[in-house]
Amino acid sequence: MERKYEGCFLLKTELTDEENEQEISFIEGQISNNGGKIVNNEIWGKKYLAYPIKKKTEAFYYFVYFTALPDSLALITEGLRRRENILRYLFLQRKRFPDLEKKEQV
Repeated sequence: MERKYEGCFLLKTELTDEENEQEISFIEGQISNNGGKIVNNEIWGKKYLAYPIKKKTEAFYYFVYFTALPDSLALITEGLRRRENILRYLFLQRKRFPDLEKKEQV
């Protein structure tokens, strides 16, 4: 049974816009190639970190919401583990996705 997930990725800020797009497309490809279906994504942009990660004080935030089988999550993380431009990533299981309509009305 497919589950709903939220993925948060912190990318290096030294990357150009083109390199950011390449990393985002790699992340989305990794999810799609391992049986996931992307529902929505959000780019939050550059934000300050609460504490340094790998001596960096800023990161480029990218969120993706997708559905996937629980077994495929291990395959997705295996491909992301070796990427140098990804400072951190986190996957959370969601009961439901955030309402997009509420955000547009605000």
